[in-house]
Amino acid sequence: MSPTETTIRGFLARHHPQGRQGIATVAATANLWREVDSLSLLQLVAFVEAKFAFVVKPIDFAPRNFGTIANIVKLVDARRTR
Repeated sequence: MSPTETTIRGFLARHHPQGRQGIATVAATANLWREVDSLSLLQLVAFVEAKFAFVVKPIDFAPRNFGTIANIVKLVDARRTR
């Protein structure tokens, strides 16, 4: 597991109603938008922007980039290399 993935998982575990127990469900889902409430998703975007020092454009805030932990990691890694 990459440091980026560990960081994202930690954030989601802190904001999931079931805490760390919920992270297994979140990690296995094909659509994070069904597992996490909308406020938590917005907090996740703000967290990603602050933690990884880039702006998530409105067009990037979509299930293709924020649908799974792996997609979020891919987005972060792509933006960090620019």
